[in-house]
Amino acid sequence: MEKSHQRLRILVLYMAAATGHRQAAEAIRQTLKELYPEVEVRRESLSRYGNPFLRCLLESFYNAIIRLTPWFWNLIWDSKEVYWLTYGLRNLLYQLNYSRLYKKVIFPFNPQAVICTHNIACALCSVIKKAKAVNYLLAAVPTDFCLHSYWFYDNVDAYFLSHEGLKKKLREKGVDPKKIKITGIPISLNFSKSHNSKKLKKKWGLKEDLFTVLLMGGGQGMGSLKKNVLALDKSHLPIQVLVVTGANRRLKKKIQRIQSKVIFPLKVLGYTRQIDELMEVSDLLISKPGGLTTTEALAKEIPLGIFDSLAGQERRNKELLLKKEIAFELKSEEAMICLIKNFVEGDFDWENWRSRVRDLARPKAAQEIAQTIIELIKNRT
Repeated sequence: MEKSHQRLRILVLYMAAATGHRQAAEAIRQTLKELYPEVEVRRESLSRYGNPFLRCLLESFYNAIIRLTPWFWNLIWDSKEVYWLTYGLRNLLYQLNYSRLYKKVIFPFNPQAVICTHNIACALCSVIKKAKAVNYLLAAVPTDFCLHSYWFYDNVDAYFLSHEGLKKKLREKGVDPKKIKITGIPISLNFSKSHNSKKLKKKWGLKEDLFTVLLMGGGQGMGSLKKNVLALDKSHLPIQVLVVTGANRRLKKKIQRIQSKVIFPLKVLGYTRQIDELMEVSDLLISKPGGLTTTEALAKEIPLGIFDSLAGQERRNKELLLKKEIAFELKSEEAMICLIKNFVEGDFDWENWRSRVRDLARPKAAQEIAQTIIELIKNRT
Protein backbone atom coordinates (compact mmCIF):
# COMPACT_ATOMS: atom_id res chain seq x y z
CA MET A 1 0.00 0.00 0.00
CA GLU A 2 1.40 3.36 -1.03
CA LYS A 3 2.12 5.81 1.71
CA SER A 4 0.12 8.53 -0.05
CA HIS A 5 -3.11 6.62 0.58
CA GLN A 6 -2.73 6.54 4.35
CA ARG A 7 -4.13 9.97 5.15
CA LEU A 8 -6.78 10.23 2.48
CA ARG A 9 -10.33 10.93 3.64
CA ILE A 10 -13.28 10.51 1.31
CA LEU A 11 -16.89 11.43 2.04
CA VAL A 12 -19.73 9.74 0.11
CA LEU A 13 -23.10 11.51 0.29
CA TYR A 14 -26.52 10.16 -0.67
CA MET A 15 -30.07 11.31 0.10
CA ALA A 16 -32.23 8.70 1.88
CA ALA A 17 -32.53 5.02 2.80
CA ALA A 18 -33.96 2.33 0.47
CA THR A 19 -33.06 4.27 -2.67
CA GLY A 20 -30.81 3.68 -5.66
CA HIS A 21 -28.49 6.55 -4.80
CA ARG A 22 -27.97 5.04 -1.33
CA GLN A 23 -27.03 1.70 -2.90
CA ALA A 24 -24.66 3.45 -5.30
CA ALA A 25 -23.03 5.30 -2.39
CA GLU A 26 -22.58 2.05 -0.49
CA ALA A 27 -21.11 0.34 -3.57
CA ILE A 28 -18.51 3.12 -3.87
CA ARG A 29 -17.72 3.00 -0.15
CA GLN A 30 -17.30 -0.78 -0.13
CA THR A 31 -15.11 -0.72 -3.23
CA LEU A 32 -12.87 2.03 -1.87
CA LYS A 33 -12.40 0.08 1.37
CA GLU A 34 -11.67 -3.13 -0.55
CA LEU A 35 -9.16 -1.57 -2.95
CA TYR A 36 -7.66 1.02 -0.57
CA PRO A 37 -8.04 -0.20 3.04
CA GLU A 38 -5.84 2.62 4.38
CA VAL A 39 -8.19 5.30 3.04
CA GLU A 40 -10.77 6.60 5.53
CA VAL A 41 -14.19 6.51 3.87
CA ARG A 42 -17.30 7.98 5.48
CA ARG A 43 -20.79 7.48 4.03
CA GLU A 44 -23.52 9.88 5.13
CA SER A 45 -27.20 10.48 4.37
CA LEU A 46 -27.90 14.10 3.53
CA SER A 47 -31.35 13.77 5.12
CA ARG A 48 -29.71 13.73 8.57
CA TYR A 49 -28.29 17.22 8.15
CA GLY A 50 -30.99 19.24 6.39
CA ASN A 51 -33.95 21.00 7.96
CA PRO A 52 -36.25 18.16 9.18
CA PHE A 53 -39.45 20.04 8.38
CA LEU A 54 -38.26 20.97 4.90
CA ARG A 55 -37.08 17.40 4.23
CA CYS A 56 -40.45 15.97 5.25
CA LEU A 57 -42.24 18.55 3.12
CA LEU A 58 -40.12 17.79 0.04
CA GLU A 59 -40.52 14.02 0.42
CA SER A 60 -44.30 14.34 0.78
CA PHE A 61 -44.39 16.70 -2.21
CA TYR A 62 -42.36 14.29 -4.35
CA ASN A 63 -44.43 11.21 -3.41
CA ALA A 64 -47.70 13.04 -4.04
CA ILE A 65 -46.61 14.28 -7.47
CA ILE A 66 -45.27 10.88 -8.56
CA ARG A 67 -48.49 9.11 -7.59
CA LEU A 68 -51.14 11.71 -8.43
CA THR A 69 -49.77 14.01 -11.15
CA PRO A 70 -46.74 12.35 -12.82
CA TRP A 71 -47.08 14.75 -15.78
CA PHE A 72 -46.16 17.59 -13.41
CA TRP A 73 -42.98 15.81 -12.34
CA ASN A 74 -42.08 15.36 -16.03
CA LEU A 75 -42.60 19.10 -16.46
CA ILE A 76 -40.31 19.92 -13.51
CA TRP A 77 -37.76 17.42 -14.71
CA ASP A 78 -37.67 18.38 -18.40
CA SER A 79 -38.58 22.06 -18.60
CA LYS A 80 -35.80 24.63 -18.98
CA GLU A 81 -38.33 27.32 -18.07
CA VAL A 82 -39.13 25.65 -14.72
CA TYR A 83 -35.41 25.23 -14.04
CA TRP A 84 -34.72 28.95 -14.50
CA LEU A 85 -37.92 30.11 -12.78
CA THR A 86 -36.94 28.14 -9.65
CA TYR A 87 -33.24 29.00 -9.83
CA GLY A 88 -33.34 31.75 -7.21
CA LEU A 89 -35.53 29.78 -4.80
CA ARG A 90 -33.33 26.69 -5.06
CA ASN A 91 -30.18 28.69 -4.39
CA LEU A 92 -31.82 30.31 -1.36
CA LEU A 93 -32.78 26.86 0.00
CA TYR A 94 -29.23 25.58 -0.54
CA GLN A 95 -27.82 28.61 1.28
CA LEU A 96 -30.21 28.03 4.21
CA ASN A 97 -29.47 24.30 4.46
CA TYR A 98 -25.74 23.82 3.97
CA SER A 99 -24.64 25.04 7.42
CA ARG A 100 -25.38 21.88 9.42
CA LEU A 101 -23.76 19.59 6.83
CA TYR A 102 -20.65 21.76 6.90
CA LYS A 103 -20.41 22.03 10.71
CA LYS A 104 -21.29 18.41 11.54
CA VAL A 105 -19.55 16.54 8.70
CA ILE A 106 -17.35 18.42 6.26
CA PHE A 107 -15.45 20.70 8.66
CA PRO A 108 -14.56 18.02 11.27
CA PHE A 109 -13.90 15.26 8.71
CA ASN A 110 -12.01 17.55 6.31
CA PRO A 111 -12.27 15.26 3.24
CA GLN A 112 -9.99 15.45 0.23
CA ALA A 113 -12.91 14.27 -1.91
CA VAL A 114 -16.70 14.38 -1.67
CA ILE A 115 -18.66 11.99 -3.88
CA CYS A 116 -22.37 12.77 -4.38
CA THR A 117 -24.89 10.26 -5.72
CA HIS A 118 -27.80 12.73 -5.47
CA ASN A 119 -28.07 16.11 -7.17
CA ILE A 120 -29.13 17.99 -3.99
CA ALA A 121 -26.02 16.72 -2.18
CA CYS A 122 -23.99 17.92 -5.14
CA ALA A 123 -25.66 21.35 -5.00
CA LEU A 124 -25.00 21.80 -1.26
CA CYS A 125 -21.37 20.69 -1.56
CA SER A 126 -20.86 23.09 -4.45
CA VAL A 127 -22.23 25.94 -2.29
CA ILE A 128 -19.95 24.90 0.61
CA LYS A 129 -16.87 24.88 -1.62
CA LYS A 130 -17.52 28.49 -2.58
CA ALA A 131 -18.89 29.85 0.71
CA LYS A 132 -16.22 28.26 2.93
CA ALA A 133 -13.35 28.35 0.41
CA VAL A 134 -12.59 24.67 0.84
CA ASN A 135 -10.85 22.76 -1.91
CA TYR A 136 -12.05 19.16 -1.81
CA LEU A 137 -12.51 17.26 -5.06
CA LEU A 138 -16.26 17.28 -5.78
CA ALA A 139 -17.48 14.30 -7.81
CA ALA A 140 -21.01 13.89 -9.20
CA VAL A 141 -22.32 10.35 -9.75
CA PRO A 142 -25.81 10.39 -11.33
CA THR A 143 -27.55 7.04 -10.83
CA ASP A 144 -29.67 6.95 -14.00
CA PHE A 145 -29.12 6.59 -17.74
CA CYS A 146 -30.18 10.20 -18.27
CA LEU A 147 -29.28 13.64 -16.92
CA HIS A 148 -31.33 16.63 -15.86
CA SER A 149 -30.25 20.23 -15.41
CA TYR A 150 -30.19 20.02 -11.60
CA TRP A 151 -26.83 18.21 -11.74
CA PHE A 152 -24.80 21.06 -13.21
CA TYR A 153 -22.74 23.20 -10.80
CA ASP A 154 -19.60 25.26 -11.34
CA ASN A 155 -17.62 23.65 -8.53
CA VAL A 156 -18.00 20.03 -9.67
CA ASP A 157 -14.58 18.58 -10.59
CA ALA A 158 -15.65 15.26 -12.12
CA TYR A 159 -18.81 13.69 -13.56
CA PHE A 160 -19.06 9.89 -13.61
CA LEU A 161 -21.69 9.00 -16.21
CA SER A 162 -23.55 5.85 -17.19
CA HIS A 163 -22.91 5.82 -20.96
CA GLU A 164 -21.28 7.69 -23.84
CA GLY A 165 -24.54 9.23 -25.04
CA LEU A 166 -24.57 11.65 -22.07
CA LYS A 167 -21.34 13.40 -23.03
CA LYS A 168 -23.08 15.69 -25.50
CA LYS A 169 -25.45 17.14 -22.88
CA LEU A 170 -22.58 18.05 -20.56
CA ARG A 171 -20.62 19.69 -23.37
CA GLU A 172 -23.70 21.73 -24.30
CA LYS A 173 -23.77 22.95 -20.68
CA GLY A 174 -20.16 24.09 -21.03
CA VAL A 175 -18.64 21.33 -18.88
CA ASP A 176 -14.94 20.80 -19.55
CA PRO A 177 -14.60 17.42 -21.40
CA LYS A 178 -11.70 16.56 -19.07
CA LYS A 179 -14.19 16.41 -16.18
CA ILE A 180 -16.34 13.77 -17.93
CA LYS A 181 -15.70 10.10 -17.10
CA ILE A 182 -17.78 7.29 -18.64
CA THR A 183 -17.79 4.54 -16.02
CA GLY A 184 -21.35 3.25 -15.71
CA ILE A 185 -23.55 3.36 -12.62
CA PRO A 186 -21.83 1.98 -9.49
CA ILE A 187 -23.26 -1.28 -8.13
CA SER A 188 -21.94 -3.82 -5.65
CA LEU A 189 -19.03 -5.89 -6.94
CA ASN A 190 -21.16 -8.95 -6.03
CA PHE A 191 -22.95 -8.48 -9.35
CA SER A 192 -19.75 -9.13 -11.29
CA LYS A 193 -19.03 -12.36 -9.39
CA SER A 194 -20.19 -15.68 -10.82
CA HIS A 195 -22.07 -18.22 -8.70
CA ASN A 196 -22.96 -21.89 -8.97
CA SER A 197 -26.53 -21.64 -10.21
CA LYS A 198 -27.53 -25.12 -9.04
CA LYS A 199 -26.31 -24.49 -5.50
CA LEU A 200 -28.06 -21.12 -5.39
CA LYS A 201 -31.36 -22.60 -6.58
CA LYS A 202 -31.09 -25.20 -3.84
CA LYS A 203 -30.34 -22.46 -1.29
CA TRP A 204 -33.45 -20.50 -2.31
CA GLY A 205 -35.63 -23.61 -2.54
CA LEU A 206 -36.21 -23.30 -6.28
CA LYS A 207 -36.93 -26.08 -8.75
CA GLU A 208 -34.35 -26.71 -11.48
CA ASP A 209 -36.83 -27.32 -14.30
CA LEU A 210 -39.10 -24.30 -13.88
CA PHE A 211 -38.78 -20.90 -15.54
CA THR A 212 -38.14 -18.37 -12.76
CA VAL A 213 -39.71 -14.90 -12.77
CA LEU A 214 -38.38 -12.22 -10.40
CA LEU A 215 -40.86 -9.44 -9.59
CA MET A 216 -39.51 -6.26 -7.99
CA GLY A 217 -40.87 -2.80 -7.20
CA GLY A 218 -37.74 -0.93 -6.14
CA GLY A 219 -36.63 -0.19 -2.59
CA GLN A 220 -40.09 1.13 -1.68
CA GLY A 221 -41.97 -1.84 -3.18
CA MET A 222 -43.94 0.32 -5.61
CA GLY A 223 -45.97 -0.82 -8.60
CA SER A 224 -48.46 -3.57 -9.40
CA LEU A 225 -46.75 -6.53 -7.76
CA LYS A 226 -49.87 -8.12 -6.32
CA LYS A 227 -51.83 -7.68 -9.56
CA ASN A 228 -48.97 -9.25 -11.50
CA VAL A 229 -48.90 -12.28 -9.20
CA LEU A 230 -52.65 -12.79 -9.63
CA ALA A 231 -52.37 -12.43 -13.42
CA LEU A 232 -49.60 -15.03 -13.54
CA ASP A 233 -51.73 -17.37 -11.46
CA LYS A 234 -54.50 -17.22 -14.08
CA SER A 235 -52.04 -17.87 -16.94
CA HIS A 236 -51.27 -21.47 -15.85
CA LEU A 237 -47.70 -21.08 -17.12
CA PRO A 238 -45.06 -23.57 -15.92
CA ILE A 239 -43.20 -21.04 -13.77
CA GLN A 240 -42.01 -20.23 -10.27
CA VAL A 241 -42.03 -16.67 -8.94
CA LEU A 242 -39.87 -14.63 -6.56
CA VAL A 243 -41.37 -11.36 -5.30
CA VAL A 244 -39.28 -8.65 -3.62
CA THR A 245 -41.42 -5.99 -1.91
CA GLY A 246 -38.54 -3.86 -0.59
CA ALA A 247 -39.34 -1.76 2.46
CA ASN A 248 -43.09 -2.01 1.80
CA ARG A 249 -44.14 -4.31 4.67
CA ARG A 250 -47.83 -3.81 4.01
CA LEU A 251 -47.45 -5.06 0.45
CA LYS A 252 -45.39 -8.03 1.63
CA LYS A 253 -48.20 -9.10 3.98
CA LYS A 254 -50.80 -8.71 1.22
CA ILE A 255 -48.90 -11.01 -1.12
CA GLN A 256 -48.13 -13.49 1.66
CA ARG A 257 -51.89 -13.86 2.21
CA ILE A 258 -52.32 -15.20 -1.34
CA GLN A 259 -49.09 -17.26 -1.28
CA SER A 260 -50.84 -20.56 -0.52
CA LYS A 261 -53.64 -19.90 -3.04
CA VAL A 262 -51.62 -19.55 -6.26
CA ILE A 263 -50.88 -22.65 -8.33
CA PHE A 264 -47.16 -21.98 -8.89
CA PRO A 265 -44.32 -21.93 -6.32
CA LEU A 266 -44.15 -18.41 -4.86
CA LYS A 267 -41.58 -16.91 -2.51
CA VAL A 268 -42.12 -13.47 -0.98
CA LEU A 269 -39.22 -11.39 0.30
CA GLY A 270 -39.03 -7.93 1.84
CA TYR A 271 -35.93 -5.74 1.75
CA THR A 272 -32.91 -7.90 0.93
CA ARG A 273 -29.22 -7.39 0.20
CA GLN A 274 -29.05 -10.58 -1.89
CA ILE A 275 -30.51 -9.26 -5.12
CA ASP A 276 -27.40 -10.49 -6.97
CA GLU A 277 -28.24 -14.08 -6.01
CA LEU A 278 -31.92 -13.67 -6.87
CA MET A 279 -31.02 -12.33 -10.32
CA GLU A 280 -28.53 -15.15 -10.79
CA VAL A 281 -31.22 -17.82 -10.30
CA SER A 282 -33.94 -15.99 -12.28
CA ASP A 283 -34.73 -16.11 -16.01
CA LEU A 284 -36.70 -12.86 -16.28
CA LEU A 285 -36.92 -9.70 -14.18
CA ILE A 286 -40.13 -7.67 -14.17
CA SER A 287 -39.62 -4.30 -12.49
CA LYS A 288 -39.57 -0.51 -12.70
CA PRO A 289 -36.57 0.76 -14.73
CA GLY A 290 -34.70 2.37 -11.84
CA GLY A 291 -31.06 3.14 -12.60
CA LEU A 292 -29.60 0.71 -10.05
CA THR A 293 -32.04 -2.14 -10.76
CA THR A 294 -31.43 -1.80 -14.49
CA THR A 295 -27.65 -1.71 -14.06
CA GLU A 296 -27.75 -4.80 -11.85
CA ALA A 297 -29.88 -6.63 -14.42
CA LEU A 298 -27.46 -5.69 -17.20
CA ALA A 299 -24.54 -6.97 -15.13
CA LYS A 300 -26.32 -10.30 -14.54
CA GLU A 301 -27.56 -10.44 -18.16
CA ILE A 302 -31.15 -11.04 -17.09
CA PRO A 303 -33.89 -9.73 -19.45
CA LEU A 304 -36.01 -6.90 -18.05
CA GLY A 305 -39.74 -6.49 -18.56
CA ILE A 306 -40.73 -2.92 -17.62
CA PHE A 307 -43.90 -2.29 -15.63
CA ASP A 308 -44.90 0.93 -13.84
CA SER A 309 -42.04 3.27 -14.74
CA LEU A 310 -42.21 6.48 -12.71
CA ALA A 311 -42.18 9.93 -14.25
CA GLY A 312 -38.91 11.74 -14.82
CA GLN A 313 -35.72 9.70 -14.76
CA GLU A 314 -37.36 6.26 -14.92
CA ARG A 315 -39.31 7.32 -18.01
CA ARG A 316 -36.03 8.36 -19.67
CA ASN A 317 -34.31 5.14 -18.57
CA LYS A 318 -37.12 3.18 -20.20
CA GLU A 319 -36.83 5.15 -23.44
CA LEU A 320 -33.11 4.38 -23.71
CA LEU A 321 -33.52 0.67 -22.94
CA LEU A 322 -36.33 0.30 -25.48
CA LYS A 323 -34.36 2.23 -28.11
CA LYS A 324 -31.42 -0.12 -27.66
CA GLU A 325 -33.79 -3.13 -27.72
CA ILE A 326 -32.55 -4.36 -24.36
CA ALA A 327 -35.77 -4.27 -22.33
CA PHE A 328 -39.43 -5.07 -23.00
CA GLU A 329 -42.27 -2.65 -22.30
CA LEU A 330 -45.22 -4.34 -20.60
CA LYS A 331 -48.30 -2.16 -21.00
CA SER A 332 -50.66 -4.84 -19.72
CA GLU A 333 -50.74 -8.11 -17.82
CA GLU A 334 -51.48 -9.84 -21.14
CA ALA A 335 -48.20 -8.46 -22.55
CA MET A 336 -46.34 -9.82 -19.50
CA ILE A 337 -47.83 -13.29 -19.98
CA CYS A 338 -47.06 -13.21 -23.72
CA LEU A 339 -43.42 -12.28 -23.03
CA ILE A 340 -43.01 -15.12 -20.54
CA LYS A 341 -44.55 -17.58 -23.04
CA ASN A 342 -41.97 -16.53 -25.63
CA PHE A 343 -39.18 -17.31 -23.18
CA VAL A 344 -40.69 -20.60 -21.97
CA GLU A 345 -41.25 -21.78 -25.55
CA GLY A 346 -37.71 -20.82 -26.60
CA ASP A 347 -38.66 -18.04 -29.04
CA PHE A 348 -35.89 -15.66 -28.01
CA ASP A 349 -32.59 -14.78 -29.70
CA TRP A 350 -30.26 -14.80 -26.69
CA GLU A 351 -27.06 -14.22 -28.68
CA ASN A 352 -28.18 -10.94 -30.28
CA TRP A 353 -29.73 -9.72 -27.05
CA ARG A 354 -26.57 -10.38 -25.04
CA SER A 355 -24.43 -8.51 -27.57
CA ARG A 356 -26.64 -5.42 -27.13
CA VAL A 357 -26.54 -5.73 -23.34
CA ARG A 358 -22.75 -5.90 -23.25
CA ASP A 359 -22.53 -2.60 -25.12
CA LEU A 360 -24.22 -0.85 -22.18
CA ALA A 361 -23.34 -3.01 -19.16
CA ARG A 362 -20.48 -1.84 -16.91
CA PRO A 363 -20.51 -4.19 -13.90
CA LYS A 364 -17.24 -2.83 -12.49
CA ALA A 365 -18.24 0.84 -12.49
CA ALA A 366 -17.69 1.20 -8.72
CA GLN A 367 -14.14 -0.07 -9.10
CA GLU A 368 -13.41 2.33 -11.96
CA ILE A 369 -14.86 5.28 -10.01
CA ALA A 370 -12.84 4.39 -6.89
CA GLN A 371 -9.59 4.13 -8.83
CA THR A 372 -10.22 7.38 -10.72
CA ILE A 373 -11.07 9.29 -7.51
CA ILE A 374 -7.80 8.19 -5.88
CA GLU A 375 -5.86 9.15 -9.00
CA LEU A 376 -7.54 12.58 -9.19
CA ILE A 377 -6.79 13.27 -5.52
CA LYS A 378 -3.14 12.34 -6.00
CA ASN A 379 -2.88 14.64 -9.01
CA ARG A 380 -4.17 17.56 -6.92
CA THR A 381 -1.59 17.14 -4.13
